[in-house]
Amino acid sequence: MPNLRRVTDRQHGFTLLEVLLALVIFAMLSISAYTVLQGVMRNDEVSQVKIARLSEMQRAFATLTRDFTQITPRPVRLNGETSTTVFQAERFGLESDDWSTLFVRAGWFNPGGALRRSELQRVGYRLRQQTLERLTYLYPDAVTGTTPTATPLLTHVSAFSLRFYKNGEWLTQWTTSTELPEAVEITLTLDDYGAIRRLFLTTGASATTTGSN
Repeated sequence: MPNLRRVTDRQHGFTLLEVLLALVIFAMLSISAYTVLQGVMRNDEVSQVKIARLSEMQRAFATLTRDFTQITPRPVRLNGETSTTVFQAERFGLESDDWSTLFVRAGWFNPGGALRRSELQRVGYRLRQQTLERLTYLYPDAVTGTTPTATPLLTHVSAFSLRFYKNGEWLTQWTTSTELPEAVEITLTLDDYGAIRRLFLTTGASATTTGSN
C-alpha cells in the first residue's frame, strides 16, 4: 500500500493554477511576438514608401537635367511662320498653378533616324494640382491648338519657381524670349523634403546667333 501511494503521487498532473500560469505566460509571449512582427512590417512599409519616393525624385531630377542641359536656342515656327522665341518662362503660363517654362532641347534619341522626326524636341514644365508635369510635343513646330502630352513627373510639390542668370546677375523674371539665360535655377518645394534647388548652365545664345534647323 505505501508503494502504491508513492506511485500515485508521482503520476499526479498539473494543478489548475499551474495551467493558468502557463496560459498567461504563453499569451504574454504571443503578444510580444505579435508586437515585434507588427513593428517589423510597419518599418518595412515605411521603407518601401521612402524607397519609392526617392526613386521618383531621382527620375524627375534626371529628366530635368537631361532637358535643361540640352536646351538649344532654336526658334519655333507656329502655323508655318518663323518666330524668334527660343525660351519662355512665366508664372501661371501653360495652365500652371505656379511657374511654367517652354523651350526646345536637342538630343532626343532617334536611333539611326528610324523615326520620322528630328532629334529636337519641344518640352515644357508646369505645376498642376501639386504635381510637376513634363509637357512634350511630337514636333518642335506646331499649329495653333496643338495639345502637348502631359506626363506626371513628381508628386507632392507645393511650389515650383525659376530664376535666371544673365550678365552677372540673377533675375526673377525672364522677358527676353529671343535669348537663353546663361543659367537656370529651379526650386521645387516638396511636402516631405522641403525646398530643393538645382542649377543648370545653358549656352546663353539667342535666336539671331544660331540657325533654324
